[in-house]
Amino acid sequence: MNLKNKLYPFLLLMLILASFFHVQAAIFAIPLLIIAMPMEHKLMVLKTAGRFAILWVPAMLGLIVGYKNNTYLILKDLYYFSIPILFITTGVVLAYRLSIESFLKTLVYAGVLTSILVTAVSVSYMGFSALFDPYSAHYAIGIVGTPVPPIALACLLFSKKFNVKLFSRFRFTVFVAANAFGVYMFASRTYTVMMAFFVLLLVVDKIKRIWIMPTIFMLVMLFTLLPTDLFKTKTSETFMGKMLGSFNELKMGDYNTEQDINIKYRGYESFMAVKSYAEGGAANWIFGGLGKLIDLKTFVRLGEDTDFQFIPVLHNGWLYILVKTGIMGVLTYILTFFGLITSTWKRYADARERPAIRLFGALIIGCVMSLMFTNYIVTSFFNTEMSIIMITLGYSYVNFKSLVNRLQQREQAAIQKYKQATALKFEQAY
Repeated sequence: MNLKNKLYPFLLLMLILASFFHVQAAIFAIPLLIIAMPMEHKLMVLKTAGRFAILWVPAMLGLIVGYKNNTYLILKDLYYFSIPILFITTGVVLAYRLSIESFLKTLVYAGVLTSILVTAVSVSYMGFSALFDPYSAHYAIGIVGTPVPPIALACLLFSKKFNVKLFSRFRFTVFVAANAFGVYMFASRTYTVMMAFFVLLLVVDKIKRIWIMPTIFMLVMLFTLLPTDLFKTKTSETFMGKMLGSFNELKMGDYNTEQDINIKYRGYESFMAVKSYAEGGAANWIFGGLGKLIDLKTFVRLGEDTDFQFIPVLHNGWLYILVKTGIMGVLTYILTFFGLITSTWKRYADARERPAIRLFGALIIGCVMSLMFTNYIVTSFFNTEMSIIMITLGYSYVNFKSLVNRLQQREQAAIQKYKQATALKFEQAY
């Protein structure tokens, strides 16, 4: 392995560990270092990353509308809107610098390492009882962590599905078990949802066409019912209780007392964000306004001994985009990321397609679905905790497009060669 294939896996691993330990300076410094280092394919990187640079457009329009707002708050919003562009671009750059095998193996090793770390921290804090109640340890310690175990587990399972060999059978089994245990020990609702999307992708290409519409209908019904009392639970002390209770937290409804607001704060926060957006003018509806604060109309305890009435950031990332960049921003994000699914799905679902193309297609779809859904809960597009998901998306997008283009060129060359051979035979016959 040459120096390049040693340096970039090391930097990627350090970035993941920085995310795990919440070292914000390193989380930004490492991607900037990766992007700034000299490389041969600068024009190709700029061209590929340009697809995602469109995400800057609604932010700039929101800046124009909200230029009179507090300068610090405007800069804070620009910081958040730069996050997806920075990390996706990092993934794009790594695609031109790091081999596929090295990238996937680094993700798997990082998943194993962080699984060991979260287990060690949990046991050291709560004793071996943490192994049987990881959510209590997670809640007590305040571990945010990194979603690398779910993405590492997905890489292993998809490599198995598409016969892409990364490890021996024994090591594959050990790494699958280690990363699955890591997902369990993180006890994160967000990571569980992400893992569910990847597991769904493992079998969805087997669904017959007659089941597609019923499946879509059931999913629409499910998402319609999520923010209702259907999943209401009396306790949130257990992981399952918290999982079910999270749906009720998102419900927007009546808030007659301070207890209603605190129990269902995320729903209240969303309610006030929608109200604030509706009270704006036409320019705010279309383009939003960077630096805008959401008035909660009351003081809410959002930190230790800290009450807030005006908040700059929301848990619901889609409403954050709506308030700050208007309907223009929401449409830009939906079209950009949902467009990746529509342009990738056909090749992923085609059983005759090349295994490597299907592998990266699965990673693209899984990463996009994870980001788009969890953005509804934890503002995932603007959360550095999700950096590895966005990096994997950028890396997978470049390799998917490269493999597809290479295959198309070979097919065109074969067709051209066949036409030339046919023409030559025709000339010889006459």
